Amino acid sequence: MDGYMVEYNNGEEQRLKKIRSAYSRMGLAYLVFFVTAAVCQVAAMAALAGVRDVIGDGLYALLGLLSMYPVAFPLCCLVAHTVPRRGPSWQFPVGGGRFAAIFVICLGAMLVGNLIGQLLMLVVSLLTGQPMVNNVQELILDMDPWSILVAAVIIAPILEEMMFRKFLLDRVACYGQLTAVLMSGGLFALAHGNFYQFFYAFALGIIFAYVYLRTGRIRYTIALHMLVNFSGSIVPILILRCIERNMMLGSVLMLVWYIVLFSSVIGGIVLLIVGRKQIWFYRMPRKVPTGRWLMTVCVNVGVILFVGYSLVSFLLS
Repeated sequence: MDGYMVEYNNGEEQRLKKIRSAYSRMGLAYLVFFVTAAVCQVAAMAALAGVRDVIGDGLYALLGLLSMYPVAFPLCCLVAHTVPRRGPSWQFPVGGGRFAAIFVICLGAMLVGNLIGQLLMLVVSLLTGQPMVNNVQELILDMDPWSILVAAVIIAPILEEMMFRKFLLDRVACYGQLTAVLMSGGLFALAHGNFYQFFYAFALGIIFAYVYLRTGRIRYTIALHMLVNFSGSIVPILILRCIERNMMLGSVLMLVWYIVLFSSVIGGIVLLIVGRKQIWFYRMPRKVPTGRWLMTVCVNVGVILFVGYSLVSFLLS
């Protein structure tokens, strides 16, 4: 009996080591992406500095943003593909009504998370005496709507959903779906590198991860991500431009938009309460034991390095 237990424990440790290695390599994949992306952006913006006055600030910012993808994304793919792919467990389609309901929940999560981030940074500003500066918001306001449409509404959702949903969940969801969903949301939030976006990115990351696991189709989360980014960037900018031209009409549109957003919070809460029994996860046979998940999933080289890099980004922002 003792020999059997020793053999079982050795087998369990080997299994947990394998899971730890999978999460570690995924963390390294994201680290490689963001370090490479930062280097590419600095190099591209330095190279374009001489023609900035010619091409304009909007195109300059757009080219700087897009410069990270041609090198960083393939490198991320290479590292991620060292982890065996097992695929999602569910293959349930999403109809138009359910998709609309999920989008309402996403809008509500975006607003609540954004308010939490703004409130936190207001407290930090009051405590430190430093003014609040939302670098992402400043960047978006400096860009024209077409540049934002290309970078934030089309390209970013496609690549981010591939990275933080498909690449990750296809490889680690077999070790525990709830853990994989939380990790997807957490890593996605950390990747944004600032507290303004952290909370709503975490909530949206969880929603997108669950939708992908439930459907097995990345196109649903890409579409949701595009709609959310469009709602959070293009719509406010168009309203602000309208206010500059016609104060009364722009103010009415802004009021209507805020009503839509706050209604989505209430609607999202109602939808979650009504549909709470439909939210469930498969019990995976290779699931990480409850008492070991922290040391296995989070305390490994890749995840620690990525979290450390992200925290430095948070402090710098």
